Amino acid sequence: MNRNILSLDFDGGEIIAALAAQDDDTDTLRIRHILRRPSRAFAGAFVRDMQGAQEELGKIFADIAQYVSFDPSVVVGLRGNFLSFKHSNGFESVNARNRIIGDREIEAAAQNSVPTSLSDTLDVVDILPLSYSIDGNTDIKNPKGMSGFTLGAETFISYGLVTHLDNLNHVFTAANCTDYQVLPSSVAEGETLLTPEEKQAGVLLWDISGSLSSLLVYYKGSLMDGWEIPLGKDNLAEYVADLLQNDVETTRDILRDYEPGSDEIMDDVLEDAQEKLLSALTKELCQSVSYLKYPATRLVLCGSGADKTLLKTAKKVWNLRKARIGVFDDLIADCPADNPAYCGAVALIRHALDREAKQMGVAKAKEPGILDGILDKLGLSELF
Repeated sequence: MNRNILSLDFDGGEIIAALAAQDDDTDTLRIRHILRRPSRAFAGAFVRDMQGAQEELGKIFADIAQYVSFDPSVVVGLRGNFLSFKHSNGFESVNARNRIIGDREIEAAAQNSVPTSLSDTLDVVDILPLSYSIDGNTDIKNPKGMSGFTLGAETFISYGLVTHLDNLNHVFTAANCTDYQVLPSSVAEGETLLTPEEKQAGVLLWDISGSLSSLLVYYKGSLMDGWEIPLGKDNLAEYVADLLQNDVETTRDILRDYEPGSDEIMDDVLEDAQEKLLSALTKELCQSVSYLKYPATRLVLCGSGADKTLLKTAKKVWNLRKARIGVFDDLIADCPADNPAYCGAVALIRHALDREAKQMGVAKAKEPGILDGILDKLGLSELF
């Protein structure tokens, strides 16, 4: 039986959507369609224009409706500096018969890791279990079916400002989409794009878009910290413009047509601008104790701003042993999908399915008629 899954990655200045079909009988995933749309109404997942956001979202659903005959499950990827991340621990006493640990105890231990003192301005976006302990015995990956008196869960919790999450929910509700799963895009990328070897060695994942950088650091196989920083390739254009003493729009036109290696002076200017961007990011990162304590030796660069020249500069400035452009090169796809800009959208689908298989955050099936309602609102229902 086939099942359609749609991911929406609210990148900086763009919305990237991926539609995939999951064949439960063969356990295969096929990417059917990917689209990128410029967005003025969103900055990451922050709503800047409520009416414009509804229109932009509606147009994406209208495009997707050409490829599906029934409503897909929807996974929404969040980015933006209204997100924050924290390690935590939760515990649950096992009162089940014969002290056997089941889904209820596992879910309760994870939920109990949410601090009781959580500010009213924040809401939990996602709880990612990292490992478990049973009666003090640590580093257990899957406690289901084991016996014990006390189950502990080490988690990585993602928080979002309530007001921003409410605004996003209002936009989806107005578009007749009321049932969707929300995940941080960077966490989805970290869990699906990085290799176990990279996570063990210590790796920094950097997804750079127009106005945002999403970063995660892993050390000895564990997810240590995450950041959402309002610096991206748009800032790079500003730095180049400053060095060339040009206006920003002219500089963007120059960079759009520029081929690295074609002009030695321009190569030097671009490298100086990249170093300035990296210096600004380093300043933000070094405010985190965990980043100073667990420096990465490797880099995986992805997002719409990822390219080989930035990768080379980052490797030199951050003194990294290895660095690569992050792409999914093992996809079954009906369209070109091996672009670093698409990593977030594809990762959201894979991560949601992985967690569903592990019963950690199930992507819920949607009620019939959502796409139909959106098309009716836009006056496009007669076209599909």
